[in-house]
Amino acid sequence: MTRFSIGEDVEVLRDGETVDLPPSRKTRALLAFLLLRERSATREHLCDMFWDRAADPRGGLRWALAKLRRALGDDEDWLIADRLSVKMQVPADCIDFDESAGDRLLGATLSGEHDEYAAFVAALREGRGASPDAAQDRGDPAEQLRQEIRYTKTPDGTSIAYSAMGKGPPLLKAANWLTHLEADMDVPVWSGLYTRLAHSHRLYRYDERGNGLSDWEVEDLSFDSFVSDLECVADALGLERFPLLGISQGGAVSIEYAARHPERVSALILVGAYPVGWRSFSGEADRRRREAEITLVEEGWGDNSPAYRQIFSHSFLPDASSEDIDRFNEFQKQTTSAANAARFIHCFGDIDVRDRLDEVQAPALILHSRGDRRAALSVGRDLAASLGDAQFETLPTGNHVPLAGEPAFDKMMAAMTEFLAGVE
Repeated sequence: MTRFSIGEDVEVLRDGETVDLPPSRKTRALLAFLLLRERSATREHLCDMFWDRAADPRGGLRWALAKLRRALGDDEDWLIADRLSVKMQVPADCIDFDESAGDRLLGATLSGEHDEYAAFVAALREGRGASPDAAQDRGDPAEQLRQEIRYTKTPDGTSIAYSAMGKGPPLLKAANWLTHLEADMDVPVWSGLYTRLAHSHRLYRYDERGNGLSDWEVEDLSFDSFVSDLECVADALGLERFPLLGISQGGAVSIEYAARHPERVSALILVGAYPVGWRSFSGEADRRRREAEITLVEEGWGDNSPAYRQIFSHSFLPDASSEDIDRFNEFQKQTTSAANAARFIHCFGDIDVRDRLDEVQAPALILHSRGDRRAALSVGRDLAASLGDAQFETLPTGNHVPLAGEPAFDKMMAAMTEFLAGVE
């Protein structure tokens, strides 16, 4: 049976052996709070207590709950969570709480020498500070950011939807697939990133042709058309010089744009990017898997079958919780059609901007997940080595794009913030 010890830290023990917990202080604080609270707590309340300053509070809570559930092992049913509330229903004799530690932690908290865990454990014990029912409604930062959506026409007549949000110096994000300007703000894979960036920048982004709010019925779905769309959006916005963010295949689009327009790009940030498509950088086994994936997409796009979810969604977000995977599956239906999804994957396989890397003049920040299954870490490393002025950072996750709430997300945002501060 699982036991819990709450003192100057929180420990989980099973059969006398310590169970590894995530290093996240907020996650450990959440566990202590739920163990000592005798009734359920609303998700809104928990977000307000522990993630009030986070870009995506609900995403942070979902990530933490998923990690705690794994730590509980066979006793995971002690963690009861539904759409609205969360509760730990643990036998009282399985919790050891050091009351003297609570006194010491309170003093450490008041002096600013301890972390969030101390604040909430001490508050529960002493009835001071942040009591269980004293959270103030400070509002979700994401709700305070109003998004403006407009359209522009490309030379071939395609309508491209683009948006602006936040305040500060400009930051333009090149499009990648699996986006939807409106629905993005409700899905963890994008909402945390966009709201965090919009706190310090005027963030501009757009939906790729065949995707999101842009035209789906398009004849030309090619790499050249993707670059042309970026050119049209930058011109429609009237941006003269700006940093450019490229994620996944949006990285290659950004590289091509920077090579064509060196006078306009002040810096490049590339996340999970690759300069050459999967038909060139993958081995034979991976190429066969990608070809099979195209068939799977054509047959099961937006379907909730376990086979589809395991093969497709988990290749993008292998470290995500089941809740986040389910939301990602629903999100797919909103982003594009099955036929377009298959066309996208075909097109991405043929991308090749390797001969353009020498022409990129802007400094670059390359961020790549260590366990990325869509583009291996070596792809990001080789990209950084091939660009003339590139900083390379690895992210401790398997997710193609880190999710808000995991340590890799915080590392990614810190690197972006520092890099942008140095080039603006």
